[in-house]
This record gives sequence, C-alpha cells and structure tokens, in this order.
Amino acid sequence: MAERNALVIGGAIGIGRAVVLAFAREGARLVIADHTHATESEEIATEIRAGGGDAICVECDVTVESDVVSAVEATIARYGSIDVLVNNAGIGESPGDFADQNWADWQRLMDVNLRGIALGMHYALKPMLKQGYGRIINTASQLAHKPAAGAAVYSAAKAGVVALTTAVAQEVAARGVLINCVCPGPTDTATWRQSDADWRRWKEAQLPIRRIAQPEEIAPAYVYLASNDASFMVGQSISPNGGDASW
Repeated sequence: MAERNALVIGGAIGIGRAVVLAFAREGARLVIADHTHATESEEIATEIRAGGGDAICVECDVTVESDVVSAVEATIARYGSIDVLVNNAGIGESPGDFADQNWADWQRLMDVNLRGIALGMHYALKPMLKQGYGRIINTASQLAHKPAAGAAVYSAAKAGVVALTTAVAQEVAARGVLINCVCPGPTDTATWRQSDADWRRWKEAQLPIRRIAQPEEIAPAYVYLASNDASFMVGQSISPNGGDASW
C-alpha cells in the first residue's frame, strides 16, 4: 500500500483503529475520520507520525451527508487523491424481540450502518472513477450471512451492506474500482463488551474456535482487499468469524 492514500471512516477505535495502524505499517497515508472520538483519533495519528508515517484526523458523522463529503474532500486536499476508502462506522443494537421494535431505533441504526456506508461509497466513487483506480471496503458482519434472533435490525442493515457492495461492485469493476466487504464475527470491541455477559459467555462457547477475535486479527482482511493482491476480488464478502458462519 506504499504511496496509497486511504480514508478510514470509523477509524478511531476497535476494528477501525486496527485497520488504520495496519495500513500505516504497509506505507499508506491516512485520513482518520470518526465521530465523538477526537482524542482517540489524534492519538493514533500522532503514533503514525512518530513512526515516520503521515496521518490526519477529521470529524465525520456519517448521518450528516456534508460530513462525509468533507472527509473525502479532505483526503484529496491533503494527498491529491483518494485511493482507498474503508467504510467502518457503525453502531450496535440492543437485543430485543422484533415484535417490540422501536422505529426510531430502527431508523438510527439504518442511517448509520447502511445509509452511512452508501454515502461514503457515493462520494468516493466519483474521484476514483475519474482517476481509474480505487478500492472500497465496507464493514458488514457475519450476521449478514447468519442473522440472529434479537438482532433483526442489525442483521438486516448488514445484509443490506453486503447486497449494496455486490451490486455497486458490478457497476464499476471494469473501470478500475474494486468494492468488497469484510464480515467480522464476534470481536473484542466496545460493542461486544457492552453486550450481556451471559450471552457473551454463551457465544464464545458456541464458536468452533472457542474465543472471540481481537481487532488485529480482523485487520489483515482489509489490508488484503486494499492491496494489489486482491486485483480479482469483486463484490466479495470476507468473513473472519472463528467458524461461526461458513460457506
């Protein structure tokens, strides 16, 4: 990824942070975009710059269209192009029966987890298509392939990310822009740690590997999809999930 310019939306914590650091180790120049995590973003950028890399931070709430536009524009203004986009911003869902669905919660989750990714793709595609090169990697979830009771809205949103990824990838692959997604399984992030403790213990025992992932174990999938080694990957889902969903 040497000399590539990457925008990671949702790059301050969890999987996004691991992706940013992995990209930096591969030589990419970074724009770290996140919302309400300014301190964490700056800490990562400082670490990258201290190691001889190049990184800046921008505020980006993916429910605000102008923020997404600004993040893409900031990347181009800083580095001259946007070569890689990672759409990683997302929120979790409190477990509950769909029969009791709160529609405000539904809308919020769809706005962040699906529409936010669509906005990132839309505004990054234009400069990528113009330059004839680009890599877009969307964060979905293994729940897109193995929906779970109590997580109907989250599962639906992530399945939407997979479908959106595949459909748009088919539109633009011949023009030099490759779009794929990563569908992580249970991973040690803030969302995981905030979930019910009994459920966490059950899930870990249920996984064939008998443990959850660390973010650093998920990040290599993004590095691969962002690299030239993935030059024949179009509209695919890579799912590092400890065997929770296999196909």
